Amino acid sequence: METPHPTMLSQQELAKRWSRSVSAIGLASALGVGPRCVKSGGQLQYPLEDIQRYERACLFFDPADLAFCSAARQ
Repeated sequence: METPHPTMLSQQELAKRWSRSVSAIGLASALGVGPRCVKSGGQLQYPLEDIQRYERACLFFDPADLAFCSAARQ
């Protein structure tokens, strides 16, 4: 039997998914760019649905690069 997909990803899981460092994911979250995150038990968690929505919006771009470009324009 297959295990269900998680509905939330940790910073570490998102970093692995995007081949980025945990600190890059944390910085993007601190700047308020990228997918929504929720603080749970002292840890940032990212709803999988929001990650997928963000990835679709960035389909032709590297999500981390686009996030940092958006932050630089603010």
